[in-house]
Amino acid sequence: MKRQVPLALCFLFGVAMIYTQFSPHQYSEAVYNEVIKWGLIISPFALVLAVVTLIQTHTSRIRFRSEHWQYSFIVFIGMIVMVAVGLFFVPNWLLNLLPENVSTALADVQIGPQNPVFVWLYDNVQVPMDATMFSLLAFFIASAAFRAFRARAFEATLLLITAMFVMLGNIPVGDLVWNKVISWLPLPESWVLLEDGTSRMEDGASWLRQEILDVPNTAARRGIILGVSLGVISQSIRIILGIERSYLGGGD
Repeated sequence: MKRQVPLALCFLFGVAMIYTQFSPHQYSEAVYNEVIKWGLIISPFALVLAVVTLIQTHTSRIRFRSEHWQYSFIVFIGMIVMVAVGLFFVPNWLLNLLPENVSTALADVQIGPQNPVFVWLYDNVQVPMDATMFSLLAFFIASAAFRAFRARAFEATLLLITAMFVMLGNIPVGDLVWNKVISWLPLPESWVLLEDGTSRMEDGASWLRQEILDVPNTAARRGIILGVSLGVISQSIRIILGIERSYLGGGD
C-alpha cells in the first residue's frame, strides 16, 4: 500500500494526463475535466494538512522555546482573528434578542472575504507587511548586483553596460540624459532616423531598453526556458515510470 499503490496511481494519472494533452478526442477532454474536478476536491484537504502542519510547527517552537519563539504567538493570533472574521455570522435567535438597530446592522454584515473587517485587515495589515518584505529584498538584490557587476571579465563588463542602459531607460530622467549624451556624438543619419522618418533618439533610452529586453533578453530567456522544460520532461518521465521515488519519502 505504501509503495505499489502510489506508483501505480502515479503511472495511471501521468499517462492519462499525457493522453489528454495530445488527443483532441471528446473522451480525452472529458477525462481532463474530470481530473480537474478531482484536483479541486483534493485541494481543501491539502489546505487542512498545511494548517495542521503550521500549528504543529509553531506549537513545537513555543514548547521548546526555540529562537524567536515569541513570534509564534503572533502567528496564532493572526490566524485565529482572520478565520473568526472570515467566518463571522450572527444566528437568528441572537438577532431577535438584540435591539432593532443593532440586529439590522449585524444582519447586513457580509460573511467571508467580503466582510468589511476582513477586507480592512487584509488591506491595512497583510498588504503593508508584504510590501515591507519585498522592500527588504531590494537590499539583497542590490548587494548581489554589486558583486555581479564587477567588471573583472568580458562577460561581467557586458552585463554591467547592459544593466546601466536598462536602468537608464527605466527612470524618468533617462531620456533627458540620453539626449544630452547623444547630442555630443556625430552619429550617422541612418542610426538616428527610423523608416518613417522620425527620430529614434527622442526617447532613445526607453527605446534601447526595450530593444535589449525584446531581443537579447528574450533570446536568453527562451534558451533557459527550453532547458528547464527538457529537464521537467525528463524528470516527469522518471516519476511516471517509477524510477524517481523521492516523493514517496525515500530515495529507493
